[in-house]
Amino acid sequence: MKRVLVAGATGYLGKYVVRELKKQGYYTKVLVRNNNKLDEHGTFQEPVIRKYVDEIAIGDITKPNTIKNVCENIDYVFTSVGITNRQRGITFKDVDLQGNVNLLKEAEQSNIKSFMYIHVFTNNVWKQPGPLIEAKEQFINILKSSIVDHIIIRPTGYFSDLTQFLMMAKKGKVYLIGNGKSKMNPIHGEDLAQFCVHSLSTKNVTLDIGGPEILTFQQMALYAFEALGKQKKTAHIPKFLLKPVSFGLKIFNNYYFGIFQFFMNVMTHDLIAPKYGKHTLKNFYKNFHKNEKAI
Repeated sequence: MKRVLVAGATGYLGKYVVRELKKQGYYTKVLVRNNNKLDEHGTFQEPVIRKYVDEIAIGDITKPNTIKNVCENIDYVFTSVGITNRQRGITFKDVDLQGNVNLLKEAEQSNIKSFMYIHVFTNNVWKQPGPLIEAKEQFINILKSSIVDHIIIRPTGYFSDLTQFLMMAKKGKVYLIGNGKSKMNPIHGEDLAQFCVHSLSTKNVTLDIGGPEILTFQQMALYAFEALGKQKKTAHIPKFLLKPVSFGLKIFNNYYFGIFQFFMNVMTHDLIAPKYGKHTLKNFYKNFHKNEKAI
């Protein structure tokens, strides 16, 4: 039985990956900071995964001493670890770059078969990617030069991120950057997890992946209002008006600058990757709202 270490197991994608690995017959070891999160549904209704886990390692990839020998007797490493919430004194370089480098060093010492890293599909056209993407790109360069084989997955965007449209729609208005006509085929965590697990047999590849339908951001906003049963009301913010905001954040708050620059790029560029999966955003919005009301 092949053995996989999952770092980021309690995140949006990680929970689906753990479940899919067990479904496909893998031995699953998870690296987590908080053991209790294995018993909780995710923020975006991801599954509880305790029953799919064979082995638990408690550690933090930003603290090398806590992950020593974590890759022993492991065949594959999967990591989707990155900053998702602001933490005082912690930067993108600390987590997205150095944290994953620390994990990679452990993987090299244990001579694993392959190291899978979840990156971001940028279509290679972002002129100012910002510190979040820059940290990820720096790690990619290190990973490609490693002695272990690599698998780099570049999804367009997660359904979970697009719940921001639902949150805005609840308040009555969705704000779009630019004309709202930029296109993307976002992907559900379950579909992406299946793709990742099926791709474990490859090596030294970069795989771009998106969901089954291509949508404009205007359409995504419409789906959010439809799910809530509310009248559509959107506002368009010209990109040039946000440049002073970006400049100010760059000077005073690197974390928010990275997140702001990321979403600026996402909403103003076409991000269309090979289609995969079965989940549609419209149904995701409807089910998410229905389950929220049931809680």
